[in-house]
Amino acid sequence: MAAARTYAQMVEALATLANIVARDNDP
Repeated sequence: MAAARTYAQMVEALATLANIVARDNDP
């Protein structure tokens, strides 16, 4: 199940990145 864990980490990292970008674009 290593692949599932890696996928979960990737999704979490993408969510964090999206959160940072969204906050950065906040006026």
